[in-house]
Amino acid sequence: MQINAEQLSNHLKRGLAPVYFVYGEELLLVEEACQSIREAAQAAGYLDRQRLTVESGFDWDGFFASTQSLSLFAERRLIELRLPTGKPGEAGAKILIEIAAQAPADTVLLVSGGKLDKATRETKWAKALESAGVVVVAYPLESVQWPMWIRRRMEAKGLKPGPGVVDLLAHLMEGN
Repeated sequence: MQINAEQLSNHLKRGLAPVYFVYGEELLLVEEACQSIREAAQAAGYLDRQRLTVESGFDWDGFFASTQSLSLFAERRLIELRLPTGKPGEAGAKILIEIAAQAPADTVLLVSGGKLDKATRETKWAKALESAGVVVVAYPLESVQWPMWIRRRMEAKGLKPGPGVVDLLAHLMEGN
């Protein structure tokens, strides 16, 4: 299932999926979506958290083994896998496909990355993650969306913007 970052909070209220794949051009929105998933997982009792970043020489076999073993510290765990390049390579693709096919019941896998091109979104590993769970796409905001986005963020922090403040901020921030 694919949703956008704004739909994530409603989705998380209904419960957690075994796999989340979060990516997009807007890195702030990607990170906020990941943080929402972390908070929902913690509230649901996923207290053990492993955070890994795929770099040159990443141990995919070790990663797979860790996803299949039980947690030492908690019954449930969240495993975060960051893909800075958005491409796991051939070995990583095989492991992600295998994990998606048999996601452990006591584990939530959160895979995150930046902007992905169409060819990457159509790969077998990306499709496997989507079929196993939820894909959250952080689309860039259009200029007409800025004022409402700024207003919601201010109100979420308990701020009440005065007349014209939101429009001025939207105008000054556009393109940055």
